[in-house]
Amino acid sequence: MAQSSYVSDEQLTRALGIYSGMVDQVIGDPRRWLGLDDDPPPTARFPARVLDALRDRAFGETTPSSPRWSDLPVQQRVDWWVTRIGVSAGLAAAAPRLAGALADRVPLQAALGASAAGLAVCATAREHGRSDPAEWVPLLGAVLFDRDLSSQGSSVPTSSESEQQLAAEDEGAGEPAEDPGDGLRGGARRAARTVWRLARTLWDLQGLLDERPRGGLLPRALAKLPVIGLAGGWLDERGGIRQAARQTTLLLAQSPAG
Repeated sequence: MAQSSYVSDEQLTRALGIYSGMVDQVIGDPRRWLGLDDDPPPTARFPARVLDALRDRAFGETTPSSPRWSDLPVQQRVDWWVTRIGVSAGLAAAAPRLAGALADRVPLQAALGASAAGLAVCATAREHGRSDPAEWVPLLGAVLFDRDLSSQGSSVPTSSESEQQLAAEDEGAGEPAEDPGDGLRGGARRAARTVWRLARTLWDLQGLLDERPRGGLLPRALAKLPVIGLAGGWLDERGGIRQAARQTTLLLAQSPAG
């Protein structure tokens, strides 16, 4: 992949350090930050209906808070995260594609996709025993941006600072405002806002965001079409989430924890 000259390794490391600290909070309490606990009304639009239809079947009874979680094989735990992120974050990241090809003019679209894939990178690393957010920074650099940050020192904000950033009540640039008609309530809306807030930490990396893992050519083509662009965008970002998890697993196998 071509490397961008617009973002230095130091800038990238700093942004990914902030991102990693926030993700540590998210995957430490997925029910709070990625929870889907409200039933949408019958008039809810496509994203909310799909989330509701998939959540129970996809997530199952054994979650990270379950006493039996650690008994599951590592790959099964990773698959749970991929599914969870694919449903919660993937649809949120693809939502701007309701406008089809016009969505490509919205810079946040790329940041949303990268934030979803980054969640998969960090969750995969954690399930493989890499629980220090500072260790996730080089992995994020390699998987999302094809950049070697192994020689860069990683500074991650404290847990309280990261939680404050996630829990902030302000609706920053581009963040979705309340819309009673979209059917996103409770946990579903929290999930969407979580992804938006993670994306905002990557805002200054616009020159690199097209390097992120993405789905196949067909989903990308569908994403350009008006109305059904949402479905294509979801498949595109969901494919990127799975690809990010696979790449992370391969990288971890090449450099086992000491």
